[in-house]
Amino acid sequence: MKRLFFFLSILLFLPHVTAYAQGSGGASERLMVFTDKNCYLAGERMHVSVRLLPAGGDSAGRNAVVYVELADTAAMQTQAMVALTDGAGWASLPLPSALHSGNYMLTAYTRSMRNEGWQCFSRRIISIVNAARTSVRDNVLFLSPDSSIENTLPTVRRRAGERVRVSLPADSAMTIHTLSVVRGDLLTGEYSVPENVVLRGVGERFVPEVEGHIVMARPVKAGATQNSRLVMVGKGTAVFDGVRQSDDTWLYLTHDIYGAQPTLLNGYTGDNEPAPMEFLSPYAQVLPVTLPSLQVWCNEEMLVQRSMSAQREERLVASMPSDTLPHTTNLLSSRPDYLYDLDEYTKFSSVKEILTEFVRGVRRRTVQGRTHLFVSSDEHRLHESWPALVLLDGMPVHDIDAMLQYDAHLLKYVQVYSGVYSFGSTACQGVVSFISHRGRLSNFKLDEGSRLVTYTFPQQRPAFTLPEGGGLSTMLWDPYVEAAEAEFPAPPECGSYHIILQGMRRDGTPLRSVSRLEVGD
Repeated sequence: MKRLFFFLSILLFLPHVTAYAQGSGGASERLMVFTDKNCYLAGERMHVSVRLLPAGGDSAGRNAVVYVELADTAAMQTQAMVALTDGAGWASLPLPSALHSGNYMLTAYTRSMRNEGWQCFSRRIISIVNAARTSVRDNVLFLSPDSSIENTLPTVRRRAGERVRVSLPADSAMTIHTLSVVRGDLLTGEYSVPENVVLRGVGERFVPEVEGHIVMARPVKAGATQNSRLVMVGKGTAVFDGVRQSDDTWLYLTHDIYGAQPTLLNGYTGDNEPAPMEFLSPYAQVLPVTLPSLQVWCNEEMLVQRSMSAQREERLVASMPSDTLPHTTNLLSSRPDYLYDLDEYTKFSSVKEILTEFVRGVRRRTVQGRTHLFVSSDEHRLHESWPALVLLDGMPVHDIDAMLQYDAHLLKYVQVYSGVYSFGSTACQGVVSFISHRGRLSNFKLDEGSRLVTYTFPQQRPAFTLPEGGGLSTMLWDPYVEAAEAEFPAPPECGSYHIILQGMRRDGTPLRSVSRLEVGD
């Protein structure tokens, strides 16, 4: 097939399109934020790309997590955490289908930016239209498409599947950061970022997140908690000890944990009695005091098509698999001495029976009135008096008697490790790990000091997903072009599209270029 190219020559410098941190004074870093388009329908996904630019180009101590919030004047409507690699990352935020029509404020910041105040946060206006319902809070004016800037855009025509190459003028930008191809994009007016906001964050000093996300929690009863841990429940194993702060809150320094994970938060008093804990919101919750009215150019046919696309995208998001930690046969880089797939053995009713009948290397003993499991090891006889750590779906189990009575039909694997290990503050000789079919502590009763919730950790560069047959508004989203030009095939469906390039000028300010692509047979 003959290769066809075009170069974008008309740049539309829209100040509300791409935002970056301004007015930060002596801020140690700043953010640039890009989205796949300006105007969304409720129910669609908003794709966000983030660049963290440290002052002076020094990457030492750079934050590893960026927080993104979308809010109107009443409340924060959706939020996400973005994991960064070499200062770049991206995320996908589903927009609730109940959002009213109007303008919203998108805010991005790092944890340490909260020490410098909201003035150094990156903020921009995002427009949302709800085509399925009206609300008393709607603040939108629909304009005729004939009066928009659509007719001033440079246009190129291609056949479906033909190659398209795009670039920004070399004297205007160092690189293209993001590329998106949007069907039926709704053009909006130009808006200024609100100057007055309400910051609901606590006025404290925040430690930079240079390795991973810092989870925050507090005890339900002040002063009662002496020990606390955060456990990732699933088929992997991750345990993080809590660090108590002067204000009686607790921090858990996590790393290499991404996406929505079933998470166990527990706390105990000095007498080892349960002490319930609760998560604290990691977000600053920045709300604009006022927002401009939304002006959008569209026709009824386009709005109906986008509405059907939004409904399909909502179903797509609901069907996406979770990022639950996968099962692994390695524990801290060690392979188990014994691995039992219980589906291959005779079924027994309790864990006590399977340990007695065929699991090797594990013995049971009562010490000072409490039952413990021990793992035999010829190589570690010096520590053979140390009890083994018992895990169920990655959660440390303290009540061994309850574990021995656990229904073995719910289990998939038993793993036995004979080495000396350290999990958080716990040192042990050997590990006995039980993994259920569901990986979610099936039918296991937690004590009063434990809370099992699904906690959403930072997103790590999620892949852009387009279902078979297309049908979505955003047909292509490349959040990490990082080149002087980009190339892609024209969409397979005939119609009119917008090509949106976003980058950075040589002086460090953002720019955006929009062109129209007509795809025919």
